[in-house]
Amino acid sequence: MKNKYVFIISLIIMIISILIMYINRFVEPLPDIAIRVLGGLMLGNIFVLSYSAVKLKNKNQ
Repeated sequence: MKNKYVFIISLIIMIISILIMYINRFVEPLPDIAIRVLGGLMLGNIFVLSYSAVKLKNKNQ
């Protein structure tokens, strides 16, 4: 049950960060430090998202 919540929260964070990257690219350029922090957050989030997805898949089998 815990892995499901971690997966959902991680997925929401990834969607929000992708939307912020879209805003940076097509709407309004953001400061450099904001993009660097967002990139670091996305890198960490990719690890958490993939780990929780694998745990959920193994649990369902």
